[in-house]
Amino acid sequence: MNHLELLAMRQLFLLSVDEAAYYIAEDGNNEQWVMWERGEREIPLPIVEKFESMKKERRQRISAIIEKINNRIGNNTMRSFSSFNDFLAVYTDGDFLEWKVYQSVANELYSRDLERLC
Repeated sequence: MNHLELLAMRQLFLLSVDEAAYYIAEDGNNEQWVMWERGEREIPLPIVEKFESMKKERRQRISAIIEKINNRIGNNTMRSFSSFNDFLAVYTDGDFLEWKVYQSVANELYSRDLERLC
C-alpha cells in the first residue's frame, strides 16, 4: 500500500487522522500518520493488514446486501448512524471500526441508488 492508497482507505472509512492513528495504528501518533500519508515513511504491515481486512469486510457486506436486493428481500432502506453511540444503541457488541465499515457500506449503497438511508 502506498501513501495515496492509505489516504484513500482512511477517507473510504470516514476516519479522521486522529481516529486512524488511534484505532488503526493503535498508538495515537497523529504526526506519524501524516508522514505515512505524505509518503515520508514506510507504512507498517499491520496498518496495511487492518485496512485490507476492513476492505474485505466492506466488500462482503456490500455483496450480501446487493444479493438480498436482487432477490427482493428487504425494504432497501439502511440505517445511518451519525454517532458511535447511536450505532451502539442498536449494535451493542459493535466496536468503533465496525461502525466505520457499516457507515462506509451504507454510503456506498446509497451512492449507487440501491439503498435509502434512514
